[in-house]
Amino acid sequence: MVAATAVGMVEVVAAAAAETEMHDELAEIRDFLAEVPPFHQLEEAGLQELSRVLVIRYLRRGSAFPPPGEPHLWIIRQGAVELRQADGRLGGHLAEGEVFDACCLPDSELCHWAGHATEDSLLYGLPKPRLEHLWQQHPELHAQALDRLGSRLRRARQMLESSATVQGDLAGQALGSLVSRTPVCASPQTPIKEAASLMTRERVSALLLVEDACLVGIVTDRDLRSRCLADGVDTASPVEAIMTRAPFSLPPDAPAFEALLTMSTRGIHHLPVVSDCRVLGLVSSTDLLRAQGLSAVFLADRLRKATSLDELVGHAATLPELWLTLARRGDSPASLGRLMAGMADALARSLLALAEARLGPPPVPYAWIAYGSHGRQELTLFSDQDNALVLDDAYDPAIHGAYFQALAESVCEGLAACGFILCPGNMMASNPLWRQSREAWGQTFQDWIVHADPQKARLAANLFDFRPVCGDPALTGPLRELITASCVQYQSLLAHMVANTLTRSPPLGFFRQFLVARDGEHQGQLDLKFHGLMPIHELARIHALAAGCAETGTVARLQAVAGSALLSREGAADLLAAHDFLQALRLTRQRQQREAGLLMDNYVAPETLSPLERQHLRDAFQVIRTQQQALQAAFPAARAT
Repeated sequence: MVAATAVGMVEVVAAAAAETEMHDELAEIRDFLAEVPPFHQLEEAGLQELSRVLVIRYLRRGSAFPPPGEPHLWIIRQGAVELRQADGRLGGHLAEGEVFDACCLPDSELCHWAGHATEDSLLYGLPKPRLEHLWQQHPELHAQALDRLGSRLRRARQMLESSATVQGDLAGQALGSLVSRTPVCASPQTPIKEAASLMTRERVSALLLVEDACLVGIVTDRDLRSRCLADGVDTASPVEAIMTRAPFSLPPDAPAFEALLTMSTRGIHHLPVVSDCRVLGLVSSTDLLRAQGLSAVFLADRLRKATSLDELVGHAATLPELWLTLARRGDSPASLGRLMAGMADALARSLLALAEARLGPPPVPYAWIAYGSHGRQELTLFSDQDNALVLDDAYDPAIHGAYFQALAESVCEGLAACGFILCPGNMMASNPLWRQSREAWGQTFQDWIVHADPQKARLAANLFDFRPVCGDPALTGPLRELITASCVQYQSLLAHMVANTLTRSPPLGFFRQFLVARDGEHQGQLDLKFHGLMPIHELARIHALAAGCAETGTVARLQAVAGSALLSREGAADLLAAHDFLQALRLTRQRQQREAGLLMDNYVAPETLSPLERQHLRDAFQVIRTQQQALQAAFPAARAT
């Protein structure tokens, strides 16, 4: 590839060219640098100046890297380099367009790594004094050089999210920001008459009841009418006689739109804002509606009040436009995932109510559960269905089977009519296998855990993310406890899960080049979901199950297990950053597709990305690969499964 000289190495200092007549070789170097992060951020004059002072080195295959001499920043122009850690273990690879600046940075561990060219290679070198001068002129480049991989990914996510036009919506607001006044509080022992007088003086429609500095209840105007006056309760009685005990509350950092959806689905109009049981304020539905432009709560409320499937289908048809509007406003992927899950929840509840109205009351209690991305509240637009039924142990298929078959088919078909397509694998409540008693589900889960194999591990990976949506939550609690307690004891299931996720390796070649699809509809593209997001979901699930963590959301899992036996805090932070970046990149592409009237998918062509986005995408894939390898080392049995 690269001609080797008799001595194996030739150093040529790029001569300064006249401003008016740049040499063709310097122009080629300048054009190359314009595509290499972080130098692509330089203006034309900066690129020209940089190209004049670079050193050019040819390394024959097997030659030591970094080249001997004074510290330089090295850019791989052609060829490839392998890096070894101080103990001789493989540390990484450098390919065309990648930068090695470790020897120019203070306290860099990579400075002690050594390597060699794995093929004839051409390098561009920037002497350390020249690099420091560049950093003085462009401090942002120095800051980026000091950033570790996870920090780069977090900043990349912020850049992607800020590229949207933010117009001020609830997803971007913390609930605490909507608290407009000091909370009006009283003791639960306050007489009802006195409590009513306090509410009148303060002009509030709800009173928070506090005991020992902690929220214990709430009383509203409606409570005064329906629980006191209508029932003839003595107004001298303590207000605790008519209060709602232990009211639902949210912390101040919760997204405001989450409060909005919660209030709609629960049918409440006042939501306390609480931190560590201390009351910070009260937000009403009016406050939220005033802050919301295109209102998600209106849609959720319409879904809740619908009296026919036709009504639900009509309301659900506005979901894509709502999604696009919020995506344009800058809602985060996490916010949109919760929004879609909340709307799917509302649809399922309404469809269940319609089915019960037609079929009659259920013969035994049940719980409708969502699993997969719906269970994790990471649902995307036009997702397929992930649902099941947990039935009371009194369930008898011969007696009750026909009722729940009709109920499940009605709901699944209704969800499909509303845009949530039927599961291609038939893993839905309409399938008798996904419609079992609590005891039967417990036996199934125990079998998957104790007698694991690759297929059982795949089924567990889906079902173990379940979340109750409607019905009796007491039916699902024991199942969650079984999963949390048993997976820690039986490692075989985790080993199979590790083996399964290793089949979904990041699309990076030996030298970190992208491995795109070679043919088919998506030729030349990368699948961000299959090779990026799904492995992170799997890694988070494995770490949570191994640590006995009951969380089901990907972000919540990684936050909960950071610093555990198998996942360092740094590793968790890197996975979170990679997850956020991939989510933001996918959202950006899907928003562009939706705006162009195209079908949304999970694919991206690397050449459509900026140089910096390509670097960050490589970083994200590298994080996944590193964490997969770490789990493989922790579960040696995964190699043999």
